[in-house]
Amino acid sequence: MASGVRSKKKSMPDSSGATVLDDLPEWLVVEEILVRLPTKDVLRCRAVKQSWRAATSTDKFVLNHHRHQPSLPIFQHLRGIYCLAAAGEQKIRHVVRYSMRCYPLSCDGLLILSRHGPGFYICNPATRKWAPLPPPSLRRHASFATVAFYRHRASAEHRVLWSTHSRSLTSDATVERPGYLVLPVGSHKPRCVQWPTHLGNFPATRSFVDPPVHHRGGLHWALGLGITVFDTDTETFRQMSRPAQLPGGTVSLIDTCGDLALCRAAADFVTLDVWMLQDYDAEAWSFRYRIDLRAMEASPPLDLTVNYFAPMMAVVNERELLIQHCSDRLLHCDIDGVFLGDVEIGEHGSLSSRFANSLTLARYHLKESMISLPLFEMQREDAVNEDPPFTIVL
Repeated sequence: MASGVRSKKKSMPDSSGATVLDDLPEWLVVEEILVRLPTKDVLRCRAVKQSWRAATSTDKFVLNHHRHQPSLPIFQHLRGIYCLAAAGEQKIRHVVRYSMRCYPLSCDGLLILSRHGPGFYICNPATRKWAPLPPPSLRRHASFATVAFYRHRASAEHRVLWSTHSRSLTSDATVERPGYLVLPVGSHKPRCVQWPTHLGNFPATRSFVDPPVHHRGGLHWALGLGITVFDTDTETFRQMSRPAQLPGGTVSLIDTCGDLALCRAAADFVTLDVWMLQDYDAEAWSFRYRIDLRAMEASPPLDLTVNYFAPMMAVVNERELLIQHCSDRLLHCDIDGVFLGDVEIGEHGSLSSRFANSLTLARYHLKESMISLPLFEMQREDAVNEDPPFTIVL
């Protein structure tokens, strides 16, 4: 990232209007240099040359630029959303500041923010664009919640998986069970998704309760004794198996730099075992490594007597992890269990401070992009003056 910033600075014109990059072929500047810059720097570079503006505005460039950006874990707090300042760093930065607590979903650098009760919004923190997100409109008094956010490859549409509730009477009680709807962002025409009768466990009816992991065109939840998958191409549910020899404990799914992994926390909340999906089609898993918090030489030492919930894990890169130990401490370590430091919140200091209480790993990653949506432009044309319950501060 630093080298990219230096390249950007050298590209600024001198008093004669020439730039250091003028001697390079323009395709090389665009495809090898500009594509690696952070979004803010690319937007600034668009003011340097008209040809750069045109070249960095194509769909091809926007997608390639997104692929080159680091995938940074997201943290949720009462005051807003944070992410790592940069891959490998032990500080986090504010992305969105709340005036009223929201819950995030992430896809392609876009965030969906929802509140308890009515109020759904979509935004791109890197470009600071946002718009209200209309929920499905099937019944007047229906209650909806966002479950997942994904990109449908065939149509290139960004779509939302929503949940709603309908009541059905049984012989002895009223049973409330969720229904699922698919709705492209900006559309008002939802499509019902059939839940297979042989699957007994439902995905979370709210995204913040049990968010899915994106992998190989599917959304994955660890439910019951298996893994429930929503195929984003066919938009149908199916079931996958977990490791047959997996012992008991709290299980969650994580994305390990493109691979699907299963993290199992022992009943004592002290050890974390990581299993990797070796062969997706054959559903073959293999044990990879164990993190034992008792053996971690952290400073200050870990207080293992106050671990009231299973530690949560997020992957930074192939070798580095973040582990949330208790509600007020985030550990940076490697896959061998070597402590690399506590994660800090910018100038606010260690996460052991009062400010850090209730800060949690959101199980999502933010990967910056310049992707725009018709909904953003529609809001500008309609001159919507609604103030959202958040401020973008990335």
